[in-house]
Amino acid sequence: SQPPRREAPAQGSPAPARGDLLSPGFRERMRAALGPLEVAPIALLALQAAPYVGDDALSQAGDSAEQPGFRLRRARVGLRGDVAGLVRFAVSTELAGGDEGTARIHEAWAGVTAERALEVYAGARTVPFSRSAMLGAGDGALTERPLAVRAMAPFTQVGIQAEGHFQDRAFSYHAGVYNAFQRADQFYAGHSESLAPLGNRFEGIAFAGRLATEPRGPLGRTLQDVAHSPFRLGVGADGFFSNGGARTLYGASADVLLHAAGLHALGEVLWTGASPKSVPTQPISQVTSVSSLALVFEAGYMLVARQLGVSGRVEWIDPNIDVDDEGDNLALTGGVSYHAYDDLLKAQLDYTHREELGGLSLANDAVILQLQLSL
Repeated sequence: SQPPRREAPAQGSPAPARGDLLSPGFRERMRAALGPLEVAPIALLALQAAPYVGDDALSQAGDSAEQPGFRLRRARVGLRGDVAGLVRFAVSTELAGGDEGTARIHEAWAGVTAERALEVYAGARTVPFSRSAMLGAGDGALTERPLAVRAMAPFTQVGIQAEGHFQDRAFSYHAGVYNAFQRADQFYAGHSESLAPLGNRFEGIAFAGRLATEPRGPLGRTLQDVAHSPFRLGVGADGFFSNGGARTLYGASADVLLHAAGLHALGEVLWTGASPKSVPTQPISQVTSVSSLALVFEAGYMLVARQLGVSGRVEWIDPNIDVDDEGDNLALTGGVSYHAYDDLLKAQLDYTHREELGGLSLANDAVILQLQLSL
């Protein structure tokens, strides 16, 4: 049979241009309603090309690439939604996870959200530690989150979390209890994002909390001030304590982010510690307590609102404040980003220089081009 005919637009009511369909706010317009249920897709695809990589670059040390070539950095799909504004949920899978590119759950949570003052979520969700870690993976100004944050933040863990927001985010709080965190022996390899398919087998319990304020109104989804907004300010502080079976882990961080007429500026300080247990439940190589400290500053400007931006970042990282070696880093990153269709598509070009402050000087600079699609 013939497909149904499309009605021609009435005179004086021209069909909307393709660009209008993807104008700012299009993500909310993509929500599909099924009675009280509303759902929307989650998609994040990022392909990286590395035309130049230093000979000493190593992924375990936090470098984005080890050799020139291509990398499927992210391939994430899922659904998010809510039921009558009372229950929210999200489930997404990372198809390019791990060294082998194996699929794994990225997030899986549901929460009761009837009251903004007290929302309760359960499942695999981002731990409220570090503004950069809580930011969406596709919403940064540069291709990667700060190196220090990737090494020190717990990211996604399984547990129960409560949060509340007051007066249009003039004050917010987050508090959560989780399975205890696990981290690698190598500092820059960061934490394990355990989804506990067999339960909490070898670890204890972790706690985390955050207080934040955005006194002049919400800052928005992205780190960059893509829309050249009026002056906005966000300040936050957080911490965690994890009584694990192999290590006791603890940390604190504080951050400031401002937006003003296309300018963004971010400052973060992060401190973490790790103490091995006398009888660890899992084999580890750590034999003494270690404290780590990092400072991050990033700034950028949207040369053309919603289209073209430049950004730069400086990081000072000391993985062990009692030891001076090549792990102590000064990382400098600069980049340019081109945005299309309200960040549906984004192209980024970054250059990162890592300067070892102790020990050997390594050739681990890199140039990264990233093409991204984000829903």
